[in-house]
Amino acid sequence: MDLSVVIVTYNSRVPVERCLASLERYPARGAVETIVVDNASADGTAETVRARFPGVRVAANAENRGYSRGVNQGIRLSTGRLILILNPDIVVREGSIDRLAAFMDEHPDAGIAGSKLVYPDGSLQYSARSFYTVSALLYRRTVLGKLFPRAKPLRDHLLMDDPHDASREVDWIIGACMLVRREALERVGEMDERFFLYFEDLDWCYRMKQHGWKVFYVPDSVMVHTYERSSARSVFRKPFLIHLLSLLRYYEKWNRVFYFFRRNRVALKTAALAAGDLAAFNAAFFAAFYARLFLQPLFVRELYPVSWYGFYIVFYNLVFLLTFLAFGLYRVRRETPPEEEVVRVARAVFLGLVILMAATYMSRVRIYSRAVVVLQGALAIVLASLVRRAVRAVHRVLVRARFDLKRVLVVGTREEAAGLSERFAGAPELGIEVVGFLDGSGEGLGRPADLPDVVERFTIQEVFVCESLQGDRALVPFLSQARRRQIQITVVSPLARFLGGGARVEELAGAHVFSMERRSFLWFERSLKRAFDCATGLAVLPFAAIASGAYRIYGTLSRRVRFFTETRRGGGGAPITWPRAVRSSGREAGDLVKPRLWMLLAAGRLSLVGPPALAAPRPDGPAAALEGARPGITGRWRVARSGSAGEALEEEALALGAWSPERDLMILLASIGCIWSGTYPAWFHRRGDVS
Repeated sequence: MDLSVVIVTYNSRVPVERCLASLERYPARGAVETIVVDNASADGTAETVRARFPGVRVAANAENRGYSRGVNQGIRLSTGRLILILNPDIVVREGSIDRLAAFMDEHPDAGIAGSKLVYPDGSLQYSARSFYTVSALLYRRTVLGKLFPRAKPLRDHLLMDDPHDASREVDWIIGACMLVRREALERVGEMDERFFLYFEDLDWCYRMKQHGWKVFYVPDSVMVHTYERSSARSVFRKPFLIHLLSLLRYYEKWNRVFYFFRRNRVALKTAALAAGDLAAFNAAFFAAFYARLFLQPLFVRELYPVSWYGFYIVFYNLVFLLTFLAFGLYRVRRETPPEEEVVRVARAVFLGLVILMAATYMSRVRIYSRAVVVLQGALAIVLASLVRRAVRAVHRVLVRARFDLKRVLVVGTREEAAGLSERFAGAPELGIEVVGFLDGSGEGLGRPADLPDVVERFTIQEVFVCESLQGDRALVPFLSQARRRQIQITVVSPLARFLGGGARVEELAGAHVFSMERRSFLWFERSLKRAFDCATGLAVLPFAAIASGAYRIYGTLSRRVRFFTETRRGGGGAPITWPRAVRSSGREAGDLVKPRLWMLLAAGRLSLVGPPALAAPRPDGPAAALEGARPGITGRWRVARSGSAGEALEEEALALGAWSPERDLMILLASIGCIWSGTYPAWFHRRGDVS
């Protein structure tokens, strides 16, 4: 196919009829296909096009997906070596498409070319532009443009004083008419779908130039454009707000000031967390103080006035900040599970309380109420955890809106880059945008030696170094300066999953190696785990027995619950009897109505947190390492809820090396809902092969 024409419509029945009629009247030479992508028009656009133009392929969406997504949808349906993207309000003139295509053939470095656009009365429309400056932006997007329509910043931006009768390279052209070379498209990528409407054309042209392609204005090709810039009508209209949002997205993506803040995002986020923590610490203190004051009748000693606590307030703020820092709570990570953060906050606050108590005891200062200190600690755990969740929730909202995406570069093969891109696409909450890759052949954005230039040109924040190029010496100069440049470096290794969280880099006889930390008191920690399991089983058993009795009466009377047991494999392959309680809907009842589970836990046959108890033998491979482990009522396998049994077992086996009491506690906190509701992965109750 020589040419594909892509038109995106939204309530555009009348203009798109004129556009398609002009394409029929003045067809391009060669094999041509026309694709109309309709974004859920309410005026019958799709039906009209199908009826009047049977040769046109129509893709009708059930919702308005936005202009850039519509264009990309049309591109994916197209097969032409050249792709002509038209607005529905374009009217093609005789020979205009052929002259535009001929220009592209004569200029192999052209990634995008645009026609000269005129209004229906024949007057020139300024469709070729220079990149925005601050002054041009003010004139273009405020009332200043109407007051001073011939101002120099505006003339420079719209190229008003440039000749419009000769082809030339420009910064960008508006998206009403763009002829795109497929080869350039495959190297640069499609339109950025973060732009629902507006600025997607500017962003695309900018990216073309970043990749070494040129953008041309071709006045030999003339088309008519019925153009009305609705975004400029009123600040209260939806088009203006969409335009403003797209403007912010563009500058957040490419502006050097924004890039500075993105490169220092860790410092900014750390400051935000620290400010939130300070607010939580002080709110906890004053809440504890006035709660103690309210409960004064219950105490013998009088509570000293709050004004006497001035030094203490400064001291506890400093102590808690330092303990939070010591426990890594200001080490910004991609995604911190809430239960993990609660555990770490609790540990930091507990250490802070110990320091506060010891300091007040050794200083022999008696004005501070111990009740205030203890209650303040409990409230600090709750409030600091809530504040941190709120900060992260705000960030998640920004990421969902496609703001503050971390722009990453992959140093590795095309296949490695594609694999990482697929993983990140499946986890949008991480907010990672893969810009491109560098490999030894220069197939992508360049070679490893080009890393400093590519990082600056594409405003990269993080570099992933894949296994295939980890030995490339050309990376050394950049990697040695990455910390100073505020560029994060991540080394991708298949061994990382085996090392666990205690791995560290060491030098051994001149070689730099990863070393897995050994836990000196592992035997003691495991003994505590066993004791905690037994104590929990004994504590829960009476309540489970009462709940089970009531539930059995309900199940017998209503005939809506079926109780039975099944044999599963315990530690060392020994059989255990696993209780089941299944409702008539097919859903499992909660674990608190199954006293046998808690009896097995108290007897040491089960663990609170451990690998799943399977009905079939465990498969070979990494999962074989679990054969001697006691099964758990819950574990990572139960929290994840997705994937296969084989994948869950492999994850459990790999996590053995990273076991810690803190990890068990975090999994247990994350599992409370599953234990209460009786939720298990779909494969857990499936009989037979578990691979």
